[in-house]
Amino acid sequence: MKKYTACLLVLMTVLPSLAQADERAVFLKKVYLSFCMKHFDDYGALRHELIAQQLPKLPPQQAQHFLPEGGGDAWPIPYQGQFGQYVLALPEGNRLCSVLARRSDATVTRQWFADLASQAPTPLHSSKLSEKQIQTPLNGEALTESWQWATEHAPRRLLLTLTTSRESGAAIQAMVSLTLSER
Repeated sequence: MKKYTACLLVLMTVLPSLAQADERAVFLKKVYLSFCMKHFDDYGALRHELIAQQLPKLPPQQAQHFLPEGGGDAWPIPYQGQFGQYVLALPEGNRLCSVLARRSDATVTRQWFADLASQAPTPLHSSKLSEKQIQTPLNGEALTESWQWATEHAPRRLLLTLTTSRESGAAIQAMVSLTLSER
């Protein structure tokens, strides 16, 4: 009986943290779909809409940590009533949208991303472009995978990219982005 009680106690302590990890990955997916996927054809309009709604934006010195060189804007996304866990970044040029998560279960995040990226809406075709392990100073070992959605002769394509880190001390455990690019 003591063995079963001990097992039950272990499960009771582990299951809530697993549920929260899944919850964070699902929230990341919702933010990505709501902003990046929904507005892929006009990130400039999305930026103007967010500014018009007067949503709190990160100051430039903080936003630069989430943007490539060249500037842009970044907004903290509240999660369970708190800021600091998710950021929406729209770099200058209006061709890239990314969502960064301080904490997101790598396995669950990779699964929903692979399911989404591998099934392009008609008439687009999906193809996996790359998958590579990288070592980063802030996030440790990370895995980046990229997919493309396009038609055979279209001048533009959508590039879906996910980078995840399993490191518990990583500054950012997941970054998912969508880029509208010319061939």
